[in-house]
Amino acid sequence: MKKIIKYILIGIIGFSSFSCEGDLEPSLYGNVGNEDAFRTAGDVEAATTALYYELRQKGWAPYLFSDGSSFVMDEVVTDEWTTKWAWTSFLNGSWNGVDAMSAGFYNWIAPTITRCTYNIAQIERSAVASEVKDEYIPQIRALRAFFMFDIYRLYGPMPMILEGERAINPDPDYKPERPSAESVEDFIKTELREAADLLPVAPKIYGRITKGAALHYLLKYQMFKKDWQNALTTANEIIGLNYYSLEDNYATIFSAQNEGNKELIFVVRAEPIADYGNHTYTNILPGDFPSPHGNVIDGWNGHRMPWKFYDTFDPDDKRRELAVAEYKSKGGVQINLRDNDIGALPLKYGIDPEAAGIWAGNDKVLDRYAEVLLFKAEALNELNGPNQESVNLINEIRKRAFGLGVSLPSETILDEGFDEELEGNALGAFTLNNYQDQIAAWTYDVDKTGVFGSGNALHVKVANSGSEFWALQVRADNQPIKKGRNYTVSFKVKASKDVTFDFKAEGPLAHSQTVTLKANEAKELTFDTAAGTADGNCVIFFALGATENNYDIWFDSVNLIMKEQAAAGGDKYLVKLSDFPDKGSLRDWILKERGWEFWYEGKRREDLIRTGKYIEVGSSLGDNFTSKNLLFPIPTHVLIENPNIKQNTGY
Repeated sequence: MKKIIKYILIGIIGFSSFSCEGDLEPSLYGNVGNEDAFRTAGDVEAATTALYYELRQKGWAPYLFSDGSSFVMDEVVTDEWTTKWAWTSFLNGSWNGVDAMSAGFYNWIAPTITRCTYNIAQIERSAVASEVKDEYIPQIRALRAFFMFDIYRLYGPMPMILEGERAINPDPDYKPERPSAESVEDFIKTELREAADLLPVAPKIYGRITKGAALHYLLKYQMFKKDWQNALTTANEIIGLNYYSLEDNYATIFSAQNEGNKELIFVVRAEPIADYGNHTYTNILPGDFPSPHGNVIDGWNGHRMPWKFYDTFDPDDKRRELAVAEYKSKGGVQINLRDNDIGALPLKYGIDPEAAGIWAGNDKVLDRYAEVLLFKAEALNELNGPNQESVNLINEIRKRAFGLGVSLPSETILDEGFDEELEGNALGAFTLNNYQDQIAAWTYDVDKTGVFGSGNALHVKVANSGSEFWALQVRADNQPIKKGRNYTVSFKVKASKDVTFDFKAEGPLAHSQTVTLKANEAKELTFDTAAGTADGNCVIFFALGATENNYDIWFDSVNLIMKEQAAAGGDKYLVKLSDFPDKGSLRDWILKERGWEFWYEGKRREDLIRTGKYIEVGSSLGDNFTSKNLLFPIPTHVLIENPNIKQNTGY
């Protein structure tokens, strides 16, 4: 068992030594006093640890699995989660400002934001060394921005104590109005960006905020705002850290024995003892469910994965194996939940063999690398429509889901940038051929003007394109093909007038692709070909015959790539670019893929909101679900304490 308890205890002691919230107006959202607590590096460490402790608060906490947690709020009235408990109004979307289920997260986190601000101010004015400040202040700034973003997306813009002086010397008469969305958004993205620039890639202590964690929250914010270009940039920055990777086995991501694996970006740490564990399995299990490890565990028989969602999985998808549909009871009776239950047991976190009673040691996963890949796939689709890179990223996730760890490697067959000089009618791998020389006429050269931004390009000037498609060909012979392998073609192309021509492959790679260009519009095209029908050589060519007369056309970066493929017929589980005729179809698939990948991780509500489907799904599940449910209500006591704060629309 990992020894984190000493850090938690230090944090609690440090926190309790300077906490004095009780004598303040509740609208101030918390305050801590006794600036003597920040005299040494140890004091600063203890105060920072206390803020991390706010994530878990004795196991009944805003970022674990308990009632009122962000997890429950982010799963409620979605297609992937429900409960057998009598939460009728909550499951219908009938929550209100006094409902503990919708107010609990706010009541936990709003005071903690003040404590973050107070700690930052006290550390800044402390006499501790600059390297101590540089270690802890960026962590607290990022943590505060995490809290701010989660408050914002759940409740809308709310006034929080973000000025150090106001946190240190609170004014009971301070009753601000709600800030603008723009000001809150600027704060969130600025704090996350600046913190990320100061944080280390690898944590000094496992569970602390790192550069990757700050960047991932920034990425989540950008996806929330549908800021696709910046989201793509941030996703690439996280990938470029070269620190994270996918776990080989999906189940082990969440195992109590595999904490700290390289897929995890940010977690809430846990130990299987009272007040320091998670209620992972406890919220789920029927009372007669035995631990496979023989340890004594409790079950409250609540959380479920609805059968309708369970049935969307491919039966061979290993991700569904963690949702239990039948089991053998403690009394040895085979129980099939399909007979009389509303859904499967979402045992994603498994059962910790060291667990006792209600307490498990599985760390609660808040963010992991698989989401970076699927966010990037989504952003690329929103920017460019269906594209091979998005498909490749989705397949990275699906390979693991279907156990396709062994694959046939990718291989570049042709990579022509036209960087050489013409020798007769040959340039690099290509020859330029006129097969109707009594009719068709053209000239060609190497364009060195950077027509595609940089580098050379092949320039063809078509005077007369002839009467047959094969009349004029930019042709590469003897490209080696393997039977059964799939291939991708990509190239850049631009023409001086509207023109349509065909890319063709002949031989064991038979394929034809029509290309339509608008005048002076550069295109970068990528498409899959048919699979090779035999081992042997093929020819690929651009058929410029029977097109237009008197136009210029340029080509660059022509690639033929043998794609990575799953061995032993595993390709049937992978998606293809041709599966997605438009942006909407790929968007819908990514939403489904995220459901299969991130079920029971508290991602679904935001995914449905971002894709415009939350009201549709919520209305199908909850009797009183409307557009007001896109936000939760401001807790009633907040409105009473500060009449300048206005309730969200519809409540």
